[in-house]
Amino acid sequence: MSDETIYGEDDRDFHSPFDLGFDPPALETIKWLILGHILFLVGLAVVLYTRIDNGNIWITPLFGLPLIWATRRHRNWGLILVFVVGFTAAHYLAAELARGSYRPGAEMTPGLIGGAVGAAGALILCAIFRLLRADTATFVFAAFGVAILAAVGSFGVYMYLTAGPAAHFGETFVRMLWVYTPWQFAFAYVLAKSLKPIAP
Repeated sequence: MSDETIYGEDDRDFHSPFDLGFDPPALETIKWLILGHILFLVGLAVVLYTRIDNGNIWITPLFGLPLIWATRRHRNWGLILVFVVGFTAAHYLAAELARGSYRPGAEMTPGLIGGAVGAAGALILCAIFRLLRADTATFVFAAFGVAILAAVGSFGVYMYLTAGPAAHFGETFVRMLWVYTPWQFAFAYVLAKSLKPIAP
């Protein structure tokens, strides 16, 4: 089934992403992405408690799972591939580059690199698979979003790295929230404003 039958080619596609509010399709998209973030946090708690290596990366598909569920009738294989495999690969690459860039005294650098690489990788994959709205303004907005996500990532990882060792599981989980919650909320916003509308 083609993207044209999955996403309506109607007036909903012709909007300005620079209007920072939500049109109805964007509101519908962000609803599922916020639910995905909550699901991701549940998975994060499990992998932290069980101490699974790189568990925070392997649970990445949970973020997009509700949106995939919402579009299940259309069997959009491009969306499924990007949100399950692509986002996980982007997360893995971002985490590896962030770890490699860490230097004492430069605690803001890893998050800056990780946030930018993760956002850029994910949005480029969305563009390749024609999941983004096809207008110049959307691509400019997405590029601006990468800059914002780099800044958010930098702050979150800085807070994590400068907090010192965690005393127990609960403290570790809260510190991981500093890394993931602001970034995924900002990412959900950028995606909601940039993705093609979800067909009813």
